[in-house]
This record gives sequence, C-alpha cells and structure tokens, in this order.
Amino acid sequence: MTRIWDINKTKEVLGETAVKLLPGIHALTGCDTTSRMFGIGKAAPINKLKLSEQFREAMTTFTQANGDKKTVIAKGTEVISCLYGGLPYEGLDILRYRKFGSKVAAGTISVQIRALPPTMDAATQHCLRAYLQCHYWMTGEMLNPCDWGWINSANSLLPIKSIKPAAPAKLLKIIRCTCKTNCDTLRCSCRKNGIDCSISCSECHGNCLNSSDIENID
Repeated sequence: MTRIWDINKTKEVLGETAVKLLPGIHALTGCDTTSRMFGIGKAAPINKLKLSEQFREAMTTFTQANGDKKTVIAKGTEVISCLYGGLPYEGLDILRYRKFGSKVAAGTISVQIRALPPTMDAATQHCLRAYLQCHYWMTGEMLNPCDWGWINSANSLLPIKSIKPAAPAKLLKIIRCTCKTNCDTLRCSCRKNGIDCSISCSECHGNCLNSSDIENID
C-alpha cells in the first residue's frame, strides 16, 4: 500500500527548514533512480532531521545547486554512517568492520552482508547519484550522469556499484559457487556473501544473474 504524505502537515511538524531537506532524504534513502539501503527507511532520517543539527547541516549539501563532489561525498557518507548508528566521525569502513565483529561475536545467526553498512567505496557512488537526482529536482538542470555515479554501457546508463573490488583477491578465490542455475537465490554462496559471481565459479563462471556488467571503470 502506497503511503502519501500530507506535505502541509509535515511542514507543521518538521518546520520549513527541515522540509526543504526532504528531497535529499528521499534521494539518499531510495527513489526511482537511487537504491534503497537495506534496513533504512524514510522514518529514521526524518527523525534525525528533527533531533540533530549536525544531521540537518550535512543534508543541506544535497539541496545546494553548486555542490562539489568532495563535499557531497564527505557529508553524504557522514549521513549514512549516522543512519547506521556510527559514532561521530567514524568512517564507514570502520563502522562496517565494527558491526560485522559484533554480529560475529553474538554468534546466534549467520551474518547477513546486506544488513551491514555499505563500504565507503560503494557509499561514495551512491551519494553522487543521490546528489545528481536531487539537483535535477531542485533546479531542473541535468548534470552529466557519468560524472555522478553512473556509467554509459551499450547506450544505457548503469549505476557504478563500486570502484574497488568487493573483497581482496585471495578471499574472492576462496568464495565461489557451484550453482547449476542462474544464481538468483541465496543458495548461491556468492550472492549469500554479497559478492558477484566470478570466473572462479565452477559452473556459471560469472555469466549469471549474480554478476555485474561493469568490468572496467577508469
């Protein structure tokens, strides 16, 4: 069921300043052109808008018409870290490692990689795409998508998942699947661990539904 917000009532509750930041919240937490971060909905960042001046200041970056990449990445990853319960000025990679360690220490269930905060590399590309979308909403100006988290492949725009490998090469050689189907369920060990299938996989060799079309990104 689709939920429709009463924008006038929302403005009364949040205040005019916070309401102006909603396009950035919508783009960063998932819209038609940006992905949704697992476990992060719309309510959490809206509550942060009400409670945290630092959060509001960081979100302001996404509504500025002249935002530069360095600032967008710095403030965007700061917002994402906050949404995942990160400590002040704690980098996403450190937060991800800390969250993983605490889940392993609990030892009650297997760790779902998708439930961890994104890597700094993946979050960087996500923040760029979120700013691109928000900039278009706010100004009507279309920036070059290939400068903001997208790549042109066969005349289609594809999101850049990350620049760096998903894991060290030695680890990727260890994790491989033996799926005889399309690797489209969590029975696939690669998908279960949150990585693309690769040429090391005995059956699919990376030619499946769990592989990326993006191979080389300069």
